[in-house]
Amino acid sequence: MPFSINFIDAVGTFGWWSAIIGGLAIFLAGLHFLPENLKKIAGEKLKVLIDRSTDKPIKSVLFGFLMTAGLQSSSATTAIVIALVKAGLMGLPSAIAVIIGANLGTTITAFIIGLNIGHLAPFFLFAGALAMLFMPMQKGRHVGGVLFGFGALFFGLDLMGDALKMLVQLPSFPTFITTYGTHPLLGLLVGTIGTALVQSSSGFIGILQTLYASAHTDPNTPFTLLVALPLLFGANIGTTITAFLASIGGSVSAKRSAVSHILFNVVGATVCMALLWPLNWLYRQIFSAVTIDPRMQIAIAHIAFNLIAAFIVFPLLKPTVRFVKLIVPGDDSHDSINIDLASLNKSIKGVAPSALLAIANEKALVMAGWGLDAVTTSMRFITNSAIADHDKVLQYEQSIDQLYERLSDFMHRMRQSAFEERELDIFTQILRFIKDVERIGDHCENLIEFFDTIAEKGETVNQEGQQDIIEMMKIAENMIAKAIKAYDTTDYLLAKEVHDQDDTLDDLNRVTRDRHVARFCQGVAEKNRYAAMVYVDILSNIERLGDHAVNIADGVIDLVENK
Repeated sequence: MPFSINFIDAVGTFGWWSAIIGGLAIFLAGLHFLPENLKKIAGEKLKVLIDRSTDKPIKSVLFGFLMTAGLQSSSATTAIVIALVKAGLMGLPSAIAVIIGANLGTTITAFIIGLNIGHLAPFFLFAGALAMLFMPMQKGRHVGGVLFGFGALFFGLDLMGDALKMLVQLPSFPTFITTYGTHPLLGLLVGTIGTALVQSSSGFIGILQTLYASAHTDPNTPFTLLVALPLLFGANIGTTITAFLASIGGSVSAKRSAVSHILFNVVGATVCMALLWPLNWLYRQIFSAVTIDPRMQIAIAHIAFNLIAAFIVFPLLKPTVRFVKLIVPGDDSHDSINIDLASLNKSIKGVAPSALLAIANEKALVMAGWGLDAVTTSMRFITNSAIADHDKVLQYEQSIDQLYERLSDFMHRMRQSAFEERELDIFTQILRFIKDVERIGDHCENLIEFFDTIAEKGETVNQEGQQDIIEMMKIAENMIAKAIKAYDTTDYLLAKEVHDQDDTLDDLNRVTRDRHVARFCQGVAEKNRYAAMVYVDILSNIERLGDHAVNIADGVIDLVENK
């Protein structure tokens, strides 16, 4: 390569390993820079785009392919999908279809590497570095990160390639490959473990392409396609580690999505391993008839692998869903949204403002129901520390945040509607209402995190202190339930009751703080110092739950009084 440095001649063996390790580091850095900056350019709209484009299986596959081709990372797409499933905003069939598309999309990276355009790498590196250093706008710097990542990808591969050419010329290399090549299952295992370690099938396959191309400088190399294929198949299994990690702590549906990803690639690897010799013969016939760069040969085999797996799994989508549910049993009735979000995607042009307000109000009440459930479940978790309640609160919070984003976007689009004065008041009330509900979810998450940290430190909240917390939580829960009902029914008297209860909650908060200070002075908290330190913060979050209930009640009172 014109920009390569001959480390072997310069510093011998040390330089050789330096080239391999350094090239690998630069290559992996490129794989990190590229998708990370692409995600930053796209922003949070990625999740919304996925959600809006996955209502049908074939659309889900296509979108998974395009998303992954754009992000250059199936792991990124899969992690986003599992996050949506965790939040209850995507069902299992849609998630499996997107994952199939993501597996097809990840082949684009290997295809680009197969084009062997490494001579352009220094120009991408230079342009990317200049953009990251000197562009005044943040988005311009992210574009620079994309260019730099792209250049690092090829520069690292070429750096490794120069050193690997020397590796394949060692006398022991043919012996090792010949011995290893007679054990395809060992190759499958190496590919699986290697990819799991780097958490990137694109990374491992890129290394495989470089090694394979380096070996093919010798026409009599023992490192044939038959040896490379099991490594390739294993890489597709190893990449599922990312989906597995992303599903930890998630809902039943999130775990099922991760298992679906694993199942897809295991099925593909099993079928391709069973057809290893026929596939090898077929590829040899094609590659002997058409001259193709060794890197591109691996890329084509990678594309074929994912197409084979897709053609097997996609027609059997419904049986696959049933099979995954058998593997991962559990109740997923609360894991998916029980409302139609499609109404938030429709064009608002020509729709009556009253109809738009009705749609927004319906979704706002769904959000509010999740907020109330989050408070109830938080209280139950504080009482019994059940992991199921812990996870459920976090899921409610994620669901509230996701729906809040969708609903806020919908209301942003309808703000230009020709509202009458009364309709404008209702529009403003809904906006304030959903913000208060979103903050209720945040405070529930804060409570869970406080108790998580207390448990991690091996501490506890003493029994009297915990009883005070539960008593305050019961009042806050009752206030929120009344406030939501008052909002739904425009009940002025019920809203006034929420105000009266707020005084009760504030009084109890003061008494509880005084009792806590008294216990602290008596040395009761000597062995639970962190719990004592954050106890007042816990009370403050519960008090804020009551404040948001009051805000909702105020919205009802204002609406009634402004009639």
